[in-house]
Amino acid sequence: MATLQTLHTLIEQDALASSSAVFTYDSTPSAPFGSSLPSRSADARVYPMQVRAGAGSALVGFVESAAYTSKGASEGKADKPVAVLAGSEAFLALVPSLLALPEQSKRPALNVHVSTQTSSLAASKEEEGEPTLAQVPDLAAVLAGAKQLREGGWQGAVVFSETPEEAAVVGTALAKDAGKDLVNVFDGLTAGRQLAPLAPASAVGAKNFDAAFEAHQVPYFSYAGSSNASKVLVLPASTYSAAAKAAILASSTEDVGVLTVRVLQPWNSQALFAALPKSVKNLFVLTEEGEASGPLFEEVLESVLEQGDAAIKVRALPVKAESVPTVQDWAARIAKIAGIKAASLKSLLPAHAKLAVWWDLDSTSGSTESVPSTLAHTFSAPNTAVSAKLQVTYDNFRQGGVQHAALLLEQAGKASTESTVASVVATTAPSLLYIGAPQSVFKAYGPISAQTVDKDTRVVVAGNWTAEDFATKLPYAQRKALVDIAAGSSGHVFSIDVDKVAKAHGVAASDVAEIVFWTLYLPASISAKELVALLAQTPTFADWNAAKLVEVIGAVRNALLKVDVVPEWADEPVDEEGNKVDIPTALPPVLVPTAAGPNAFRTFADPAPGIAGGTAAQKHSWHHAAHRLLFPEAFSLDTTFENKLRPDLPEKNYLITVSENRRLTPDTYDRNVFHIEFSTAGTGLKYAVGEALGIHGWNDADEVREFLEWYGLDPEAVVNLPSRHDHSRVEQRTIFQVFQQNLDIFGKPGKSFYETLSKYATNKAEERALRFIASPEGSSTFKKMSELETVTYADILRQFPSAKPTVEDLVREIEEIKPRHYSIASSQNFVGDSVHLLIVTVEWQTPKGSPRYGQCTRYLAGLKPGDKVMASIKPSVMKLPPLDTQPIVMAGLGTGAAPFRAFIQERAWQRAQGREVGPLVYYFGSRYRAQEYLYGEELEAYLQEGVLSHMGLAFSRDTDKKVYIQHKINEDGELLAKLLEDDNGLFTLCGPTWPVPDVYEALVKALQTKGWSTEKAQARIEEMKEEERYVLEVY
Repeated sequence: MATLQTLHTLIEQDALASSSAVFTYDSTPSAPFGSSLPSRSADARVYPMQVRAGAGSALVGFVESAAYTSKGASEGKADKPVAVLAGSEAFLALVPSLLALPEQSKRPALNVHVSTQTSSLAASKEEEGEPTLAQVPDLAAVLAGAKQLREGGWQGAVVFSETPEEAAVVGTALAKDAGKDLVNVFDGLTAGRQLAPLAPASAVGAKNFDAAFEAHQVPYFSYAGSSNASKVLVLPASTYSAAAKAAILASSTEDVGVLTVRVLQPWNSQALFAALPKSVKNLFVLTEEGEASGPLFEEVLESVLEQGDAAIKVRALPVKAESVPTVQDWAARIAKIAGIKAASLKSLLPAHAKLAVWWDLDSTSGSTESVPSTLAHTFSAPNTAVSAKLQVTYDNFRQGGVQHAALLLEQAGKASTESTVASVVATTAPSLLYIGAPQSVFKAYGPISAQTVDKDTRVVVAGNWTAEDFATKLPYAQRKALVDIAAGSSGHVFSIDVDKVAKAHGVAASDVAEIVFWTLYLPASISAKELVALLAQTPTFADWNAAKLVEVIGAVRNALLKVDVVPEWADEPVDEEGNKVDIPTALPPVLVPTAAGPNAFRTFADPAPGIAGGTAAQKHSWHHAAHRLLFPEAFSLDTTFENKLRPDLPEKNYLITVSENRRLTPDTYDRNVFHIEFSTAGTGLKYAVGEALGIHGWNDADEVREFLEWYGLDPEAVVNLPSRHDHSRVEQRTIFQVFQQNLDIFGKPGKSFYETLSKYATNKAEERALRFIASPEGSSTFKKMSELETVTYADILRQFPSAKPTVEDLVREIEEIKPRHYSIASSQNFVGDSVHLLIVTVEWQTPKGSPRYGQCTRYLAGLKPGDKVMASIKPSVMKLPPLDTQPIVMAGLGTGAAPFRAFIQERAWQRAQGREVGPLVYYFGSRYRAQEYLYGEELEAYLQEGVLSHMGLAFSRDTDKKVYIQHKINEDGELLAKLLEDDNGLFTLCGPTWPVPDVYEALVKALQTKGWSTEKAQARIEEMKEEERYVLEVY
């Protein structure tokens, strides 16, 4: 009878029972193959060995002893085979020893089970110079080892398998039947560790390999795809072939098929051609990237040459050894080979099956990560009529350890053995997507995407999230994916605080999470009474008191908050000043495994538990930082980081020096507009005209010290700060540094901060007030505090003094300071090693009279020559036209003049180089000429020199009748029509959004001077937008 277990477990136990000895060689970083075997047993002796030079010497000695004197083998077991459990690297190291063994007829047979898995040393894209350590199948080592065996005259068989079911047959029945040496190769991360109903296959007494292959239905080759395919990929049975076959089946590509090599040795050319479609013209054979051929390529090519079929061409199919192509990757590659556009993939989920997916942190004993395994065993009970398969993968390096679990449920007796769970997951959105520890998971991965969720998926976010929190806590790309899918959706989004329910009712969080699954997995029509009766029969709840079960099920149903997906989630995010902020690059929707099991190792100081789980900050003395510098090996410290300016940030940063900070408006004027210059000499900073400079501003030092003193924090204490951009790293900074340079303590908090703060309030009235503000009923109060009073994190903490989170929790809950981007007001060709900005300070008063300041403009305004500033470069929509001779019409309002100063400087430099340049027309608007004619003297000089062809100046408050730039544009209609239409010119505007409609109408009127209708003029402007000749940068 089949038992739910992994292939590794099945082979380990079968080897114990049917072998005279078991040798284990595996260097897998976690959960090595064979690690669960006892050192001694009633069946066979187990010898754990190391993978190194001469690794097989002990094995050879044991086999020779058994062959000639029977020493080393228990009595009566000399004829039993010897089992070897190895990784791919170990197998390659063992090859010389296998070739040194006595003749097959004089010794026991060897059953070598190879679990192919290794850590990729390819450089990470996210972190330059660091290896990804992603787990990949090391097929190159196995193929190279098999080639050496064949060339050395070895007479055994090498058999590859895709699925656990295939490898189980090879590793049990085939190993017993053949009576000769056998190498059983399978993928260690997928087939080897997938939980599936497996049982040892029975031997049939076959006398040779051919008979054994036939008896156990192990073909030399198997083909998938159209019978009319002219192009066929040739891959060894592995995760590669499983994904490629899934891509073929999911895309229904007609001209490309996949030939899977099951038996590499003995090679059977006749079986090769029998398996191929008669229409085949090209064979694409797996090779390692960078290699023109390889062991498998040579075998196939030799067979084709022997066949003498000149119509069949053998080509290399290079694949990177350090990565695992997904089903989508294979689909794209197959489409390219077929010469067609890649089609959308259809689901490989059988009609009678269901798929559920969990994301969670690993190694959090007693929490929810064990639920998928519990459910898999529950469904595997004989009375369920369900076949369960579970694939769990682990990333040990992000957030201290993240796991992804996929549970495939099929009707018993109809379970597919053709597709792996990984293939189904790659092509199918699950019925249920459960996200535990969401704040940690969403920092590492993007589990909600068009690839992983569809209209029928029920998404559960298991955290202390209100409906409003989704708009702020859920990353933008995932919010947008939900909005895109929501139209016509029958699926739902739910939120539940699992830990809160568990604590309130004195049960484990895993019990609550399991009830959540049953509540959403079963039909909505099932009654509470029926649900109680069903759960009472499951292993988890069988011993529960009936009343307790009713109580907790009711609590879970009440706590499940259904969240409406609102279209506003798809709106691009803006900061508190209404400026669009950078949208972070979407995180990968699929976990990249870096280990075979959960993270068994932690740093010396385990992460402190937090409200939402996951890695938290920790406060230490300076000694802790000193220990890391004294003993870097023990802490895996990257000693090159000391040369990086801000290793926690993804973008390239530069340290530039203030060379000038000059106020442009009079001191008596109510607006402080200032010009600031930075020296970039020796920094390597390069920028193009129109780009923006990102400034990493600091909080005011005096205000930070005042807050820390009030809060009772030692500014010089050291805190371990988990990097928000590289979750495997920890930064060590003083508390003063963190609050001045990292945390936006004087920024506006979201609703979730009030909810979090309520957990710390010891005063009941304050706790109720905080909960009210965080609730839907308190929306108007929250809006008033946020938009009118513009309260900050610091204000809220002062307003509710009984709520005092630890510094560790403040670091987690307060948003980080984000860089502010300002249009560069200079051309690097014109100014050399310098970069200029034009800034207006943001200042206002609340209704209560409290002063408020824009965080970054205040920081910049206070800088003095010689001060160092960290900056980065950001591309912009503002660009010069492709041709120097194209006219440019510029419209700048206030500090929107910045990019146009750069445009003018660049054209001045081009003229100085003797180039022919087109006309420059500049419209500028502000309130008063005497106070805000920004760069007026420069502009007048450029006009006199002919760099500027024409200017239109609008100072709205200098006359009784207000004049704006649209009025000046109206005056120049014929000129603008010629420049923009006849001369293919560029129109660009920078400034606030409010004048855009009026400027648009003015341009329409300008084009109408050519005798066009309104509709034609409007259509022409739309065409200009598509041609990138009508460009707006507004805020």
